[in-house]
Amino acid sequence: MATQQGRLARLRHPLAAILGVAGILVGSIAAFGVPATAAAGDLVQTISLDCETTVPRPSGPPSVNPFVWPAQFTLSATRPAGSTTVTVIAKVSDMPGISPAQMFDYRASGELMLTFGGATTRLAVPAGATVSNGGSNEPVPVPDFRGTLTSSASSLDTVLTSFKLVILAITTECTPTSSGALGSLVPVEGTPPPLPSDEPTATTTTSATATPTPAETAAGSTSGKPAKGTADFTCKLNINPDPFVWKPTVSVAGYRKKASDPVSLVATMTDLPGKAPVPIAGSMDFTLDLKVGGKATTLKSTGNVDAAPFADVPVTDLTGEVDVDGDELAVTVSGFTFDFPSAAVGAECEAPSTALGKMKVGSEPIESDTDPSSGSTTATGSTLPKTGGGDSMPVVALWALALTLLGAAGLLCVPRTRRQH
Repeated sequence: MATQQGRLARLRHPLAAILGVAGILVGSIAAFGVPATAAAGDLVQTISLDCETTVPRPSGPPSVNPFVWPAQFTLSATRPAGSTTVTVIAKVSDMPGISPAQMFDYRASGELMLTFGGATTRLAVPAGATVSNGGSNEPVPVPDFRGTLTSSASSLDTVLTSFKLVILAITTECTPTSSGALGSLVPVEGTPPPLPSDEPTATTTTSATATPTPAETAAGSTSGKPAKGTADFTCKLNINPDPFVWKPTVSVAGYRKKASDPVSLVATMTDLPGKAPVPIAGSMDFTLDLKVGGKATTLKSTGNVDAAPFADVPVTDLTGEVDVDGDELAVTVSGFTFDFPSAAVGAECEAPSTALGKMKVGSEPIESDTDPSSGSTTATGSTLPKTGGGDSMPVVALWALALTLLGAAGLLCVPRTRRQH
């Protein structure tokens, strides 16, 4: 059985690299990304913005993280011949790379508030826009903003008053550090470019078929009875040494056909607490360390997690076996881990000798939500709408889960000294 120290080393190593890169990128001008592409006749201007990124929490005030962003704005205006309707499109340079998890077609919305010739106009991110970047701590592309105004003027003095971008449940709002003046925008005659195609992903919500738990299955057998109790875990997330407490109900059932066979085990556990302010999706590994009849063993599972913001995260049924004699076996729990391999985020939990009672070994196979042919499991619950990569979507915003789990969402970005007005 792998040691707790070994697991921590496995989880901690890639995280150190991620967080080390984060400090360099966010503190460097390189983190502010590349400018938007300009065409002939476009209005191009770079202005400094005071920004705040807000991350909601399940309870208490949200985490608010300030930073300064020298953003480049590229504006174009098109007006059909004989018309007074002007279509304005604004492109913005990349935002700082403040997320230590890669973005994969995350749904985005937002607005720019500007004045054109003194008239206030709102430009918005078109419906269906998504955001992807090249990796953890990489600059974040900003979708184009679009809007219309009515004017026959040959040029329009343009001033930015505010910027807002929402990705998942995380909101970034900015205002200019000075006047916000962008210059004079000249509408060109022509047909405005079409809106990007908006083909929303089908949003179906289906409940997985309930699978009998080991407790239910074993109880239905004439001879089997699970051991069941509450484990008192103290857990440490690998990016923060401060512990948190989790008290799941654990049920362990076992069976074997012949007295000489090893005992096949299935464990069910209640959900992990929902702390993430954003949806999370991807592969999650679980292990549970037990002693059955005095003999140590480890049960394992891998589940495909798909959870809404602040929703509890299911722990898929864990399976394994132990070669021990006897039909009534004492069961104790000593440890548990969960791990998101693609984001190198996980936790180690300890529950020193938590006794679950005695398990009576049955002679009937125990059903679980584990697919024996693949060795993996699928989390029961609701299937949530996705965007972009569909089932290939890896872990979504795991950094938010990890940081808010311990109240450390302030690490979302490295705070910078606010410029004095």
